Amino acid sequence: MQSMKKMFLFMVVACLCGTLVQAQRMTVENVQKASPRNAAAIKEGSEVKGYYFFFISDKIDKKTNEYTLRITDNSLKVLKDVKFQDSKHVYILESSFNGTDLIFLFYNDDENTFDYQVYGADGKKKFNYMRQLTKKEERFLESTYLAMDDDEEQFKGLYPIDGTGFISVTPSREDKDYTFQVDYFASGKKKQWSYTPTIGGKRFVGDYLGTYNGVVYIEVLRFGGAFDQKPDSYILGLSLENGKMLFEKETDSKYRFYPSSLSVVNDGKAYIYGEYFDVDANIMKDKSKGFAFWNVDEKGKIAGEKYVSWELDMAKYLDVSSKGKIEDFGYMYVHQIVQTADGKIYAVGEGYKKVASALGIASQLLTRGRGASMSKVQITNMILLNFDQDFNIKGAKIYEKNKNNVELPGGYEFVSLTLLGKMVKYYYGGFDYAYTQLNSDKTSFSVCYSDFVKEKGGYKGGTFNSITVTDGKVTTDRINTKSDAKFSAVYPSKQGQVLIMDYFKKDKRLEMHIEKLN
Repeated sequence: MQSMKKMFLFMVVACLCGTLVQAQRMTVENVQKASPRNAAAIKEGSEVKGYYFFFISDKIDKKTNEYTLRITDNSLKVLKDVKFQDSKHVYILESSFNGTDLIFLFYNDDENTFDYQVYGADGKKKFNYMRQLTKKEERFLESTYLAMDDDEEQFKGLYPIDGTGFISVTPSREDKDYTFQVDYFASGKKKQWSYTPTIGGKRFVGDYLGTYNGVVYIEVLRFGGAFDQKPDSYILGLSLENGKMLFEKETDSKYRFYPSSLSVVNDGKAYIYGEYFDVDANIMKDKSKGFAFWNVDEKGKIAGEKYVSWELDMAKYLDVSSKGKIEDFGYMYVHQIVQTADGKIYAVGEGYKKVASALGIASQLLTRGRGASMSKVQITNMILLNFDQDFNIKGAKIYEKNKNNVELPGGYEFVSLTLLGKMVKYYYGGFDYAYTQLNSDKTSFSVCYSDFVKEKGGYKGGTFNSITVTDGKVTTDRINTKSDAKFSAVYPSKQGQVLIMDYFKKDKRLEMHIEKLN
């Protein structure tokens, strides 16, 4: 793995030494199909070293497509193109990079297979992992994981483990039980394991939290039945080595805690965070009391708990109620937690709320109750929270942006906002947040997100924005991204710069260029 990493870095350095003029721009013609979910930055730690782009480059005949994997340095100078041919029934669902290797998930809708293909950073294919889907699984996945009908939609189910491999989490079905499957795919050598929880009559929802010290942490919601509005919540610990369950920790203590993610802060300690409720709360109806932070070790033991209340803590800095509602903001989804060199901890969040949907109401009337949901999710503003090392809140600021809406399927008006937040992020890609980038010495970080502006007598169109914190000082920047492209996507570059990728479907052309934030 290390030799592969060194090889890639050598290729980058060699190309940079060979020319004093950086490319900064790249155009690819004859691109039959492209998707923003099949391109990403190649990073060493937080530093961007290059990029990869995966797309359908040609249609060989009625049954066969040509695919291209392109690897570039961080100035868009091409390092390698890898081309291969495969069936037109093959679709690229996801991709991920773990610091040394790439993985792509291919779905063959003719043979009902998932094919996870691993490539080195030099573009050479290393091996693949096949999974045959049963007909029941396929039908279930078509209504969940495979329900995307647009190349811009992104379901997140592939997660990188730095220099080691990848974790995949997908919905699954065993007989009458709805569950999920966790897979681990090694990238250094061919090695794989799977884990699926099944207990008769139960329904499971699984969400990947993170990996720490050889333990894969999964949040599990266990429903007693289809109409259970108080699912039990557990933190599941799986061995990264073999997939065996190491512990199962119920998250009910003095409160009912629903974890959403894991971050490593405070000199290498793993903290799991998410919203908390009263112990007897109905999460389909009741609102959260605030945010909880648990320090969980590799054996599932809780070394520390911290609860930050909307009413007692957040109200000092924002106009909030004890129900978690912020004036003109809605409810908060925490995307990322970062810690700077001075020990301060920042939480990056985005607002969302449930509102009436005119489209859904009309659909319900036309289809006699079988149409879209009468509610929709409205995405509101960005928020940046500042904590000390003990998670005592020290500051908060809301950054206004344009509101956008996510329409929901019928029945979702009864789903709690806590669960809706995860669905908007992972099923619909509805949030405007893009990524958070921390510099190498951890003295500065940037929060990047998309927006749409209508300036009176000025610019009207899409923008890409950043909130940068440097030694405690906050600045904001933006660039205009208006384009005639079918889609535009933005990826990290050096801090203060971004890579913009535009796909022009009619011209079958991809254009990539690096821009400075204003």
